[in-house]
Amino acid sequence: MDFQRLKTFRTVATLMNFNQAAKVLNYAQSSISSQIKTLENEIGAPLFKRIGKRVVLTEAGEKMLRYTHKLLSIEAEARAEITGKSEIKTLLTLRMPQTIATYHLPEALCKFHAKYPDVHFDVTSCALYSLEHELSIGTVDLAFLLADSIDVANLNFEMLKVEQLILVTSPRHPLTCNKPFHHKALRDHPLLLPKSDCGYRMMFEQMLTLENIRPAAIIEMNSIEAIKQSVIKGMGLTIIPEIAVREELKQKRLVQLSLAEEIETGICMIWHKDKWFSEILKDFMTIFRQHLAD
Repeated sequence: MDFQRLKTFRTVATLMNFNQAAKVLNYAQSSISSQIKTLENEIGAPLFKRIGKRVVLTEAGEKMLRYTHKLLSIEAEARAEITGKSEIKTLLTLRMPQTIATYHLPEALCKFHAKYPDVHFDVTSCALYSLEHELSIGTVDLAFLLADSIDVANLNFEMLKVEQLILVTSPRHPLTCNKPFHHKALRDHPLLLPKSDCGYRMMFEQMLTLENIRPAAIIEMNSIEAIKQSVIKGMGLTIIPEIAVREELKQKRLVQLSLAEEIETGICMIWHKDKWFSEILKDFMTIFRQHLAD
């Protein structure tokens, strides 16, 4: 696959305009169209579709753009390593739950950025069921999960820290009067759960299933913040890492319900067993470990 065609595709996909891409790359528009057509033939799928006078990425184009970013980053890093250039333009692609990205990543990222100001990052929410594939093909460098372990033969993991999970609700919720609280009470109230915070949700649902407890309703959301605000408004209850609601508990906007036993989850760092680690990636892993240890 030709890197120049990939660069052309990335430029068109960024600008969503063939004419503007031609001006930026100093090509004739016919050359841009020819390169994209050749790339589409190589892949076997259209990358763009026209809607009126506009062009937009197809589903295949969106997938190809993610691969293109990574392939071009690897090419740039290889050139820099071989030529011995001090400035390495590279892209680190991370998958992590919102809780980790919100409450742990920023400080580690600031420390890392001070050492590597030119490194690009692509950080998105984890997708548990696609992690093995993404890590194996190299579109993701490193993943993080809120889980105790991961039992996948091709993946290695390292437990970095233990996070306490707590059940919280609004101070006005009737369950705050029930002491001690029991999971069976969930049969009468909605339970709000994250779609993208991964492992701990599965663990909690398994626990409820073993006790034959079905909440009155399950409300799934992509946003941890949306879940917190809904619970504050009195929608129901949620199970959440304590760090994510520490301030709301201090401000008494949320209250913790006492459970019969503590529930914990780990922060796992995950990579493919055959992963090649650049010095930049090694440094990021070290900085992240140190942050959690502190």
